[in-house]
Amino acid sequence: MIKIQNHFDTYPDIAQLFLQIDSGALILLLDRDLIISGDIQTDEIKKFICFLRPVSIFSSSDNLKKLFLKFEEVNVLICERPNTILGSKRFCDELSSREIYDILDVDEFVLPPYDKFATDYCRRLNHGKIKVFAKKDKCAAITLETDNYRMLMGIASKQRGLGGALLGYAASGDKPVLCVARDELVPFYIKFGFVPLYKAGYWRK
Repeated sequence: MIKIQNHFDTYPDIAQLFLQIDSGALILLLDRDLIISGDIQTDEIKKFICFLRPVSIFSSSDNLKKLFLKFEEVNVLICERPNTILGSKRFCDELSSREIYDILDVDEFVLPPYDKFATDYCRRLNHGKIKVFAKKDKCAAITLETDNYRMLMGIASKQRGLGGALLGYAASGDKPVLCVARDELVPFYIKFGFVPLYKAGYWRK
């Protein structure tokens, strides 16, 4: 729901929002990327997906198991009570979209082409829908913002030892913070106060 709300608020002119009446599931389509929130009625959604022809789908693992034989399963974690970070060490360098993209362009992330990334990045940043935490040439983190939650969308560090400090700054404040992580990264997030919430997944064409 956090991703759906942020996407719809950022692109109210082109994002398409659907409701499955019988189940109450919400479905958002934006540039052929689909997000499904809530438990689905499978047969109808399968037909709807065939009609929409998305290139990617993000949803709960339970939903994706009903729809596909193969998908990438990930963990959704939450930090309910983030700490406010104080001190002189900051991650507030103002970097260009190109510099941010180059830091995040690692094997662990599936990034769109730079032109598409830059357009989306600038629109969300200008509308206050993301926050960016960074040190030039070293590390960067991006969070999606809603009124009541923050969601970590990407974090990468090229310097050993900066990842934990960067996560602390990106997660600090008075909103609960969520993140999506592969199994091998779960211990890292638990170390910084996150707890597993549920399993989700990505299907990509």
